[in-house]
Amino acid sequence: MGTKKHETTHSEIPVLVRCGFGWLTFIAEILLAGSLGLVLFWVFNYHGGVAWSGDGSKQMNLHYVLMIAGFTFMNGHAMLVYRCFPCCKKIYTKMVHTLLFVLSIACIAIGMYAAIDAHNDVPDPVHFYSMHSWIGLVACGLFALQFVFGFFTFLVLLCCDNATAKFRQTMIPTHVTFGIVIFTVAAAASLTGLTQSARYRLSGKDGKPNYKNFPDQGIVLNVLAMCLIALTIILPYIIRNSSYRRYTTLTIN
Repeated sequence: MGTKKHETTHSEIPVLVRCGFGWLTFIAEILLAGSLGLVLFWVFNYHGGVAWSGDGSKQMNLHYVLMIAGFTFMNGHAMLVYRCFPCCKKIYTKMVHTLLFVLSIACIAIGMYAAIDAHNDVPDPVHFYSMHSWIGLVACGLFALQFVFGFFTFLVLLCCDNATAKFRQTMIPTHVTFGIVIFTVAAAASLTGLTQSARYRLSGKDGKPNYKNFPDQGIVLNVLAMCLIALTIILPYIIRNSSYRRYTTLTIN
């Protein structure tokens, strides 16, 4: 007895489905790049850029950039990679998926350190008291568990490919679902963080623009928030839509 796999190829997907998938993926790419571009524009155009140490405000800027880069840009592409390259061997796609996850973890870890170090610069620092920080911690914890689970299940167990093939296939829906949940929770953390920052930095004090007066950077933050919300709608649709799925069927001989 043996186990054979068959994967649906790109040419087997109907033309209209491929066209719809192409447009949705194009929109998702614009939103992913737009999210990173908007936060970079906001940080460098209005708040003097980023810093590793010595300037709490610029360290927080680094936190904003790296969290959007890790949780949204890198993580979003890691989710899309299985849909965008159906013609490639699955092992190569897995390696790209894993690499993007590792880059996401690096961005998130450095971003977390930047925020904690920035808060340590003030007298009597208080950490992890806000709704944003709690949601962010949940997102980080789930992301770490997802990476460990995925690395062991879908890479380590490849050492026993035939013996674990059926188990790995049954775990795919769970892995995909948790990936979507994590992306959504991370978007919620980003939205609460942007709201918290907007209320603080656009308070109208010391000559600063008032958020209620609709300043330019307030518009930038609002557009960034809309990009994040749109991504939480479009990405899960692309990932969960069965028409766009890369199928693998098992045949036992």
